[in-house]
Formats: sequence, C-alpha cells, structure tokens
Amino acid sequence: MEEIHETGKHYYNNLTEKQKYIAKEMFFLADLNGDESLSISEYVNFLGDMGFKSCNNKSFFAKLDKNGDGMLDFDEFLSLYYLYCSDKLVFCDGRGCGAFLKGTYFTCIDCFNNESNTFNLCSFCFYSWNYDCHKHTTLLDNSSLLRYMKERANRRSSYASNKSSIVDTRGDYSSSEKTEVEIQMEVEIGDVAALCSGCSIM
Repeated sequence: MEEIHETGKHYYNNLTEKQKYIAKEMFFLADLNGDESLSISEYVNFLGDMGFKSCNNKSFFAKLDKNGDGMLDFDEFLSLYYLYCSDKLVFCDGRGCGAFLKGTYFTCIDCFNNESNTFNLCSFCFYSWNYDCHKHTTLLDNSSLLRYMKERANRRSSYASNKSSIVDTRGDYSSSEKTEVEIQMEVEIGDVAALCSGCSIM
C-alpha cells in the first residue's frame, strides 16, 4: 500500500483547484464530528451510504491507516480518493476471498466489455479455481488486458475508417452490407488473434 499512499498524494497535488476542493468536500462530508479525521465508524457509514460494499470494513480501513493510529487523516484519505477516482477499487470475486487487488489479477474480458459488473480474481483464486462456476471462460491478467484493449481500439478505428470509405457504385445495398460484414468479421478475428498472441496466460 505504500506505493498507493504516495501515488494518492501526487494525484491530489496534480489536480486543479476545483478538483482539490471536491476532494476536501468529500472528506469533510465523511467527517461527521468535524475533528479533521475519520474514525472507523465514520468511514464505514460514509462508504456504505455511497454504495461501496467491498471496502467499507475494518480490514480495508487498516490498509489506508498508514500510521496505524486508528484514524484516517486527509493524507491517508487521499489514497482512497485516488483509488475511487481512478476506478481501482477492485476486489477478488473468488469464493470467500474479497482481497483488494493492487497487483496482478485476472479479469473476465466478456464481463469487462459487456456487463455492468466486472469479474476479477486474485492470482491464488485463479490458479486454484477458487471461484463459483462463471458463464464466461476467458480471463486475462490486467497487463494483458491493457494490451487487448489497445489492440481492440485500433482495430475498431480501422473498421470505422474502412466502413466510411465503402462506395457501392452499383447501387446494390446487399453488396455494400456484405462488405461491411466481412470487415466486421476481420475485426473480430483480429481481436481473437491479438488475444491469443499477446497474452501469456489465459
């Protein structure tokens, strides 16, 4: 967590004044008694009101509490704020696990692309099959997922360019439609090829 604590402070320092104001307001909103620190009860109640289930507990509070005094000052709160704003509050969906995923973890790409909720596993739960039956089969580690997303975005952009350049000189709509379908198939095949060649773990 040390790296996250440091990143949180640097993240805050690079915010605009308006964004810094929002971060402070969020902290003051959680600080019900106005003592400029968050107790465990204030922390749990605040995150519960925001709808966070996986991190509104004593275990995650202790990770954020860098000096171990049982309270979160503003600097320690910034770690939570950074994780929240950067969408890095990710926890393991393994059976009975719930570990905070701050290093390498595995994500279901189908859920990532198409579902409202992602499905993520820590390395231990992934390798030991410690999870309930999942409807999809392809999981990538987070580094490979970034490469997959980049390749997918590039291919989508290429598809859009090719689609806009299609000219049906014969006025035959079915011919143009077929061409678009063929291009789309190439994109999907390219996605799968990139997935297989660029990822060491599946």
